[in-house]
Amino acid sequence: MTETVLISVRLPGPIAEAANAAAVSRNISRSKLLRIAIERFIDDLSGSSEQDRRRQFSSEYTFLALDLIVQREYPEVHTELLTEAERRMEAFHGGA
Repeated sequence: MTETVLISVRLPGPIAEAANAAAVSRNISRSKLLRIAIERFIDDLSGSSEQDRRRQFSSEYTFLALDLIVQREYPEVHTELLTEAERRMEAFHGGA
């Protein structure tokens, strides 16, 4: 196990009670519950949470599927659509 560091925090009563109840219902210590919560929060801040990864995967899959459909069914407009998407990326986001 990695070395741990003791950090004391003060929580409002209702949050402390909710944390205690959640720890008891999951049969884990309050410390473990708070470690899990902090880890998830840090993951969310960095954009690497499980939910973020799922959203990124779904987005990529949707874009790939749509691109494949356009390539096969509407090849005459495929390049035009890519060019317009690149133009909009530049206009709205400052670069492709």
